[in-house]
Amino acid sequence: MKRTSLTLAFLVATLGFSHGQILIDGSNYSGLFGPSDSISVTPTTDPPEDGLLGIEVVLDAAETQTATLGNHWSATATGAAQAYLSVLDGALYVPLSGTGAEVALAGSALEFNVDNDNDTLLGALGTGVGLSLAWSATATFDDPGEQLLLAPNTIYQVEFYVNGNDGLLSSTLGLVPQFGIELLDGNGQAVGAVEGGSLVDILGLELLGIIGSPPETKRAIAQFRTGSSVATGPAGIRFTGSALVPATALGLGERFASVSNLSVTQVPEPSALMLAAFGFAAGLRRRR
Repeated sequence: MKRTSLTLAFLVATLGFSHGQILIDGSNYSGLFGPSDSISVTPTTDPPEDGLLGIEVVLDAAETQTATLGNHWSATATGAAQAYLSVLDGALYVPLSGTGAEVALAGSALEFNVDNDNDTLLGALGTGVGLSLAWSATATFDDPGEQLLLAPNTIYQVEFYVNGNDGLLSSTLGLVPQFGIELLDGNGQAVGAVEGGSLVDILGLELLGIIGSPPETKRAIAQFRTGSSVATGPAGIRFTGSALVPATALGLGERFASVSNLSVTQVPEPSALMLAAFGFAAGLRRRR
């Protein structure tokens, strides 16, 4: 009996959540983050009208660009700004550099970027003023024969590498960052997260180090649970992010966050693991 109990405990420990059925990874969606492509917001602002001398920045938080990226992603970038130089005592404004939110596929990663990191533009924002940027990218797993079809009452675990220590994973520069992930059913509706709600806050996850990777690259794990019924059709995931970029972010760089090495696993319920372990242990006893 003691040996059987030890065998049962060993099975329950080793058949944990990480040993579920892998549904999506690099083996069946090797081109998920390619080919290289991007969309970015181009500011369409009018010059300021106050007649002040020097460099002024006109913010356009509502300017939006939406497009399809690669074979699986639909993306939206929001927010832009344009710097102007006042000349002739404010009678004429000359456009200088502009910047805006950018969503990009880099071949091996999804990136949330700023398409032009211009120190002159950020430096002219002034105290208490920030550039509002937002990003959204949705992948639908609909390849023939490899569709992600969700089952009722099932836990799904999404794992990915994330790099964002200088942007959406850091609030030390006054960025007010937000960065989240959702699992979407066949109707594009968000599935409930195991910990509650539907949007998993990546900033609140315990990010894990990765052997052989730079220290700023971490592994994130999020779990979702379907209800008693779930919409049919190919499922997907959605990453969203936003930030308020102040003048203190000078020299931050153009990349605010990147996601790579994504996988989706169907996780056995603990009760299913126990039943499997008991069945295995019963089989051992019969052999004796």
